[in-house]
Amino acid sequence: NLMAAEKARDISAFDNCSNHASKGISMLPSDKWDSHPEMAVKLYSLAAEAERFLGRHSQMDIYCREVLVQKSISILQKKDVYLAKLDRMANAELRYDDAIRLCLTVLKELGCRFPGGRVMGLMKAVVSVHMTVKMVKQTPTEVLDSLPVVTDPSKLAIMTLLSRLGDWSYLAGEKFAYLAVLAVTNMVQKTLSNGLFDWSAKSLAALGYLSLVAFSDIDTAHYFGERALQMQERCGSEVGKARMLNSLYVFVFHHLKPLQNFSKPLVESHHIGMRNGDKASAMWSVCNTTILLYIIGKPLKVIEEQCKLSVSQMDELNEEEQASCLRMYWQLCFNLMGLSTNTVEFSGEAMNENKVFSTLVSRNMLVGVKMIASSLFGRYEMGAHLAIAKETQKYLKITGGDNSRAMFWFHGSLCLYAMARTNKT
Repeated sequence: NLMAAEKARDISAFDNCSNHASKGISMLPSDKWDSHPEMAVKLYSLAAEAERFLGRHSQMDIYCREVLVQKSISILQKKDVYLAKLDRMANAELRYDDAIRLCLTVLKELGCRFPGGRVMGLMKAVVSVHMTVKMVKQTPTEVLDSLPVVTDPSKLAIMTLLSRLGDWSYLAGEKFAYLAVLAVTNMVQKTLSNGLFDWSAKSLAALGYLSLVAFSDIDTAHYFGERALQMQERCGSEVGKARMLNSLYVFVFHHLKPLQNFSKPLVESHHIGMRNGDKASAMWSVCNTTILLYIIGKPLKVIEEQCKLSVSQMDELNEEEQASCLRMYWQLCFNLMGLSTNTVEFSGEAMNENKVFSTLVSRNMLVGVKMIASSLFGRYEMGAHLAIAKETQKYLKITGGDNSRAMFWFHGSLCLYAMARTNKT
């Protein structure tokens, strides 16, 4: 049953994985944690991972608790159970703060520590970005091309947790921004000193984005992006590929490459994420692919139909933030097609703007689509007020933003220009 569960997990057949893992658990003796600890922890970990993917969180919690209370099991052996618990907290419940704190605790027990205070963390983050970008640029191409593949279980576990920490710290907003930076630079440095991990290419792509934010350096960002694609091919694993493709085609490549060419890699990212059980990345890929349809000017009816299909899949997989973001474009389509009684208010068949998840990404997305609606429906005063709001300015002025940022800038600027002309006359 253990072998069958592992094979089912490897092909993302999580129903079968759950069935085989639970059967295997039922066959373990009562003293399993003494007589068969390795088999027990593998079965419980597989069962927890499968239940998490399937959205059966109460059953997942039962499996997680059983493993986490075992004092004879090392923190490294508990890694997969912690990952299932962390993924639920962050991706299904949007408890980014709690997920980040637990992730830091597990990393500390594995020997990877971060600064305790925000001020010290920010200082170290600034230094670390400069140093890491310089390290990569000074590393010869032949060295990057000959990095060995890392097999040490402890180092692999740390790298996996660092990848999660970086993503959730970014999504959690400004107060954890330093952790997002330090997680990325830590991963890149570990790659240069140890070799290739599943998440190495993704971390290099993220460093490319940081070089845009910190230095406005498009050429360096593009170079890191191309190196990340090559590194991913050398790695031979698809585990981190979905997140890497999302990073590159949402945050990096749109500065130099035509957006019309981005659909294929983003669709590929979705398929890879689903194959590897990374449903969070898969659903971000779907979200980004659908938003791209609007950016490049596809018909509103096509976008509306794609939004409906995509949101349904996100709801089924309990990926709440992606669904929340895409509902905004779905409602925008209804408003623009005249299928809603509202114009700049985002309440209707797709969503209710008063019940949007209060996360940084969702808030910024809502402001962006409301600026689009304000511009197109001639509600310039409302759009101008949104454009000059302190939080909006902070979001829009980040150098090297995502590929929808220029669109938001355009519509916000139109509203500001219209109001300036009105006030002048």
